[in-house]
Amino acid sequence: MTETASGGLLLCAVIGLALTPAHSAAEEFNRERLESLAAELASAPHEPPSKVGPDFLDLDYDSYRLIAQRHERALWRDADSPTWVEFFPAGFLYQHPVRVHTVEDGQARALPYSGEWFQFRGDAQPLRDASGGGFAGLRLLTRLPGNEHPTEYLAFLGASYFRGIGAGDWYGASARGLAIDIGLPRPEEFPRFTDFWVERPSRGGDTQVVWALLESPGVVGAYEFRAHPGEQLRVDVHAKVWRRHGIQKLALAPITSMWMWDAASQPEGEHRPEVHDSDGLLIHRDTDEWVWRRLMNPSDPRVESWPVETLHGFGLLQRDRDPDHYNDPEARYHLRPSVWVNTDGGPAWQGGRVELLELPCPHEGVDSIGAYWVLDQDALPPDAPISFDYQLTFGDQPPLGRKPVAVLADQVDGGSGEAVVRFEQPGALAGVSVDRLAPRVEAPDGEVTNLRIRQSGPDQVEATFSYRPHSKAASRVQLRLEQAGEPVSEIWSYRWE
Repeated sequence: MTETASGGLLLCAVIGLALTPAHSAAEEFNRERLESLAAELASAPHEPPSKVGPDFLDLDYDSYRLIAQRHERALWRDADSPTWVEFFPAGFLYQHPVRVHTVEDGQARALPYSGEWFQFRGDAQPLRDASGGGFAGLRLLTRLPGNEHPTEYLAFLGASYFRGIGAGDWYGASARGLAIDIGLPRPEEFPRFTDFWVERPSRGGDTQVVWALLESPGVVGAYEFRAHPGEQLRVDVHAKVWRRHGIQKLALAPITSMWMWDAASQPEGEHRPEVHDSDGLLIHRDTDEWVWRRLMNPSDPRVESWPVETLHGFGLLQRDRDPDHYNDPEARYHLRPSVWVNTDGGPAWQGGRVELLELPCPHEGVDSIGAYWVLDQDALPPDAPISFDYQLTFGDQPPLGRKPVAVLADQVDGGSGEAVVRFEQPGALAGVSVDRLAPRVEAPDGEVTNLRIRQSGPDQVEATFSYRPHSKAASRVQLRLEQAGEPVSEIWSYRWE
């Protein structure tokens, strides 16, 4: 990669602490320029980020909520633009301000912070003209199908977190730019997006481009997001990451969610049968295998992994869309989006594993679930940048290309060793005897007996079996349905303990 003198000027503009004047000079900008900037920054030691002023740091939850966007001041609102941009104020939990730039005709200009972007209500009014304010992140709005009013559909806020929705969805599971040393017995390192560049959309266009610079003590990254809002939100991600030092676990395309309980684990006296943003992890790997693992709320943190030769995709899905199963008209868990990572659009993701992190969930306001791809770094030169491409989908539809019948539910009694797994009935076998289906179980750490299959409803079949593990250690049991020796269902994967 060739570095230019003007790239050094841009580096100074980005990592400098002073705010840029409103009429700052334009700089040429594109993906290559961002990657050049990231490479130069990666060659220098990490510097701790500056914090927002003390008046904003002292905000608590209630006082921070008194600062809100001024919708009439949304960026590009009056330009007949398909996308508006609004900002989140720095302060409270969001201590480190980010820098925002606009890009038009390949030229980038810094967008200075001003209290004019926000409304300061009640006790927060004195902060309108206070020094030390800043942006914590940004959100994109557009007119989604079925809604004539501009609606937020993609937001970047906190570390490298971002979340999205399709038409009619409510925010739930989130994505992250990168995770470092996640799921290890030591504190995780959280890279953060420090700078954003937002391209002014063309009139009538349906793609919104955002670039971001990611940084932490261990990495520097250049990210390009191409968002396509609609019934489902699709976000094409291109990333290039430089490692400043050795990293034990580098996790790509991480997703976070929340799971407290389902109908089988509903607490006594609780009127809501289910409380979760996602109900399971789905993995598409190798020669068209689809693995389903329902989520749990463990008593202690735990990590489970699935080795993959070639990854096609993975995601945290919210399959149950029946509002009566949640009985929560305020939280509307039945409208939380599934988040799917499709890796088939670029160079193959090979030689790694998908991991699931499950943490004890004390209340529904915290993330307790993580899913991500762990890159095998052994074959990579330590000083070489890592490039990867994927597409994220936020919405209520199953992943494109999923053909096998889905796992519907399971009931497992660890004490007696009895298990029931329910599947959709294959469409081709509707009304036909289930004798044509054969359940297949993989249980290398135990003994399976009494394996049977039967019709359990008009459109359902269920497999039952007994399992006795060889030891008290946690073990994995997997089951799928086959017809004439060929798989016709997802693989039900379960952590038996």
